[in-house]
Amino acid sequence: MIGISCGILIAILIKIIRRKQEVDSLIRPRNIVGLFGTVEVPFDRDSKGKIRVNIKGSIVDFIAMTDRPITLNKGDKVFIVEMKDSRVWVIPAEDLKLGYDAEN
Repeated sequence: MIGISCGILIAILIKIIRRKQEVDSLIRPRNIVGLFGTVEVPFDRDSKGKIRVNIKGSIVDFIAMTDRPITLNKGDKVFIVEMKDSRVWVIPAEDLKLGYDAEN
């Protein structure tokens, strides 16, 4: 009888703990803006490209655009300044003139 009671109590506690946990796999603009990424497909102000970003421990690719008069090449580090319609707008990371780690 004590074993069954303990088992029920543990099951109830697990249910309570799971209710309080928030699982959120959606990627929202507030989670993207301010992150660093790496260019995968080169682009410039007249074309679209692709960047790769590490978000919440997952690698995610985005269509990327820039309004800077430069070409961003594969491997370049970029900083995300805005997200609109599932596309990110970026600037070169060196424009920030500060240390960064593109994996964070």
